[in-house]
Amino acid sequence: MKKIKSIALFVAIISSVAAGGYWLGKQDSGFRIQDSTIKATTTPERKILYYRNPMGLPDTSPIPKKDAMGMDYVPVYERAEADSGQIVISVEKVQKLGVKTEQATLRVLDKTVRTVGRVEADERHIYTIAPKFEGWIEKLYVNTTGEPVKKGQALFEVYSPELVSAQREYAVAA
Repeated sequence: MKKIKSIALFVAIISSVAAGGYWLGKQDSGFRIQDSTIKATTTPERKILYYRNPMGLPDTSPIPKKDAMGMDYVPVYERAEADSGQIVISVEKVQKLGVKTEQATLRVLDKTVRTVGRVEADERHIYTIAPKFEGWIEKLYVNTTGEPVKKGQALFEVYSPELVSAQREYAVAA
């Protein structure tokens, strides 16, 4: 009796899964291809230039054929000069990729992106000033690290006993 109940339960579960899968498969995915996409990719006036290997290999053929694995060669169509700035994707690829198209408009993007990062100074614009004498800084004109400075701008005033004595000796010698 127990065995019959478990078999019936198993059959009921399998049936409900199959019915649910069938029902989900029949549902409309909501994906619609706009008419402009279809018109741009399915115009019958285009001329086939050649057929290329579907695996991306460089071999081509003037007639349709199959590659070594039995895959059909993909046709390459002639493009008009007016369409040179457009990107053309076949309907099959659009459907496989699930591409959704929308008319391009200028608008404000209000999506907030929160992320983690680190801000660092550009090392190409950092310089080290290393004087060739002993002394100390008496007055500092740049107050904070990272404050922008310009070429020729005074950064600090320095006092050096060595420089003062050298200046006195130069004044006496002159």
